[in-house]
Amino acid sequence: MTNEELIIVPVTLHPEKEESTLAIPPNSSVDPVCTMKSTNLEISFFNGVDEHIIQTVIKELKNG
Repeated sequence: MTNEELIIVPVTLHPEKEESTLAIPPNSSVDPVCTMKSTNLEISFFNGVDEHIIQTVIKELKNG
């Protein structure tokens, strides 16, 4: 058995929101506020989408 030090990271789990953050809010328009296009994909964001989702998508696109 190795003598590597284990790192324990505490986390807090929050209950899921009942409504999906990917859904278009009822008072929003159907037109996207931002669209990114590439050779193989097209991503559209709408008003009301969670900022964390946008950040995650951009990070994933950068890290490819």
